[in-house]
Amino acid sequence: MKVFAVTIKKCNITIMGTNNVDVFEGNGFGIARIRIKESDSNYNYIVWCSETRESAIVDPLDANTVLDHIRERGLKVRYIINTHAHPDHIEGNNAILKVTTSKILIHPRGTDFVAPRYETIEENSIINIGKQQISVMYTPGHCPEHVSLILGNNIFVGDTLFLSGCGNTKFRGNVNELYQTIAFKLRTLPDNFRVFCGHDYAEKNLTFALDIEPENKAAKAKLKEVRNSIKQGKEPAPTTIGEEKRYNPFLRFDEPSLINGLKKRNPSIEENPEIIFKELREMRNKW
Repeated sequence: MKVFAVTIKKCNITIMGTNNVDVFEGNGFGIARIRIKESDSNYNYIVWCSETRESAIVDPLDANTVLDHIRERGLKVRYIINTHAHPDHIEGNNAILKVTTSKILIHPRGTDFVAPRYETIEENSIINIGKQQISVMYTPGHCPEHVSLILGNNIFVGDTLFLSGCGNTKFRGNVNELYQTIAFKLRTLPDNFRVFCGHDYAEKNLTFALDIEPENKAAKAKLKEVRNSIKQGKEPAPTTIGEEKRYNPFLRFDEPSLINGLKKRNPSIEENPEIIFKELREMRNKW
């Protein structure tokens, strides 16, 4: 995998007074992160080539808002990319297909859920957006068709990973696959990889992390930062893989402080990373 170091600048704008939009500009590309109002704290994404203005829309829920931003920036939609086929990540597909010449890109295991105008993507597929390239990582677990998308040192993880959390396995998911994906794919990425996730559950996830590791200074600091952002009406900044290793319990399944925290609740729990991960996932389901 090629890793590119990029500089990203961020600005905040609002579209039609309804959704918060953060724009991140890198070397030759742009990323718009749109918080969808009246949703499950969903983020929709637009990625574009700054030179050619070609773009891809990632996981559209609110087609109208996404298309407003496309028009405002003078972008041409080449692809709709679905990280997975849960309804809140594909609902905007058909409305966008009706008014653009784009097509859907999705993993073969998700094709039954989308319209006929699609192509399949798999592990190591390359998606060309103008002069920019997005590489595909297969990241099953939350559901069988899940993929993540890598642009430079930015990764769009859908619902596999969240700020201080990870996806559940309630809807076609498999916790064994989720562990393998997080332990041996996402956790092994370079620390500087910036994480763009599908929802904002940051405050609740960090509160859960501190319930397991009450003395985790990084989690305390991040929770304070997130709450300050909320007070100011701002979205939490995208995190990085390196940050997540410091406070996300689902990346800390082999850390002694986390294991000790679990043992206070369940003294008989086996100190096996996969068992620890599954215990955390079950606890978070009920928390």
